[in-house]
Amino acid sequence: MTRSKLPATLVLCATAPRQTLAVRASSWLDAARAVAVPVTWVVGIDSLAGIASGVGDVDLALDIPPAACGSRSRLRDLLARARDITPGMTSVVLRGPTPPAHRGLLVEEGISVALVDTFDDDARGNRRPAPKGWPCRNSVWGLWEVQVAAHRPDGLLGWLGFDGLPAVKRGGLQALRTDGVSIGNSGSAFISPRLERWISWASQHRFCGAAVVMSLSAVPEMITGSARESVAGSVLRAA
Repeated sequence: MTRSKLPATLVLCATAPRQTLAVRASSWLDAARAVAVPVTWVVGIDSLAGIASGVGDVDLALDIPPAACGSRSRLRDLLARARDITPGMTSVVLRGPTPPAHRGLLVEEGISVALVDTFDDDARGNRRPAPKGWPCRNSVWGLWEVQVAAHRPDGLLGWLGFDGLPAVKRGGLQALRTDGVSIGNSGSAFISPRLERWISWASQHRFCGAAVVMSLSAVPEMITGSARESVAGSVLRAA
């Protein structure tokens, strides 16, 4: 199947609230499970312990701050803590420059995919090519880096969900990140306006066959080809 006929692949990542109280954790997890398409929830290490027992099938990515990205010992400690809490986590979000040796540490700790704002410059190149139109890099064996798609600057209109949505690119991958859930004083949780708009946008494209929506943790399998062949076959059958 030609690239122009393949559906786009959309990955929605949303920042989880930082409250760790059990009642509030339960509230936002319920909201997370109710969304219409897969969403990966980006969570900090301090919040992770408060929600681990109720995560279930919610896809999580560990938020790694700049200080840990640049320090091998801090990164190792952070990953060890996360592994003790949620042994099956395979996704992270890197918020700072990460040397190649540190990316190798991610692989050692069971991480297979990392969301990044930009690709770090290094001499290792690309170990394995990504599909055309996919902003992904495999500079270390076992780890795929996915570059988040740029969107308009934050502000009042952006918070209200009035910023523009990117055009869906057939055969390409677009990873988007935004705030996910807010929790009111009563403890009730609600999806942020921007994420609601993105979910509706992704749902519409999925419904008409123009896109598939998947979690961040599913990206490595999709890149290897088996999942892409399955998607292509389903599109052919639908046609």
